[in-house]
Amino acid sequence: MGCTRDAILDALENLSADEFKKFKMKLLSVPLREGYGRIPRGTLLPMDAVDLTDKLVSYYLEAYGAQLTELVLRDMGMQEVAKQLQETLRKAWKHMRS
Repeated sequence: MGCTRDAILDALENLSADEFKKFKMKLLSVPLREGYGRIPRGTLLPMDAVDLTDKLVSYYLEAYGAQLTELVLRDMGMQEVAKQLQETLRKAWKHMRS
């Protein structure tokens, strides 16, 4: 299911440098589902979009990593990027079920 990873990466790459920095800061404080840990701040802050995508998927798996990415984007007021991510994922999941 590499499509989910690609969708997360695409959403993160659509952020400006300042927006990406804000995304990482919000990721440090967003409420997480029970049983999930937070990516350590020292690890998170120097990451680029590719590294962060890999870390999101390894920490939260693809489905929850995508939901978390969308949640943080919406919290930042990045509704259009969040909507784009959601639509890309919906198409990918629909395609996989076919």
